[in-house]
Amino acid sequence: MRFSKIKLFNWRNFRDVEVKLANRVFLVGPNASGKSNFLDAFRFLRDIAVDGGGLQKAISDRGGMKKVRSLFARKKTQVEISVDILDNDIVWHYGIEIGQEQRGLHRPILRKELVKKNDKVILVRPNKDDEKDNELLTQSALEQIV
Repeated sequence: MRFSKIKLFNWRNFRDVEVKLANRVFLVGPNASGKSNFLDAFRFLRDIAVDGGGLQKAISDRGGMKKVRSLFARKKTQVEISVDILDNDIVWHYGIEIGQEQRGLHRPILRKELVKKNDKVILVRPNKDDEKDNELLTQSALEQIV
């Protein structure tokens, strides 16, 4: 199992980037060019799914949405990360789009979440449950809190 593609939108210093990943990847560049921020996108996905983690903690550990969101984000302020994962003949796709509450605590909230297996949609959020309880939008499906 390996990552075969990653797409970042408004993630730290990346305005919009899509990278196909080979079996072996080398990140090379000058200081402050985004190598660590690129790798942090993978750590972020791990932090959402890990026991005791979750969307709120993963964003908080990085200093909040202001630190995660690209400085280039003007009109479209959401942060998006999507990955393709190869598992033998199966291609899994996971995508998450994160925004921020307009009122109240200004918490990070889920705008979209998508899981596909070989182009067959397995999960799409927000869904009917999310419409009934907006608090669910503070969690990703990876957290499996409820």
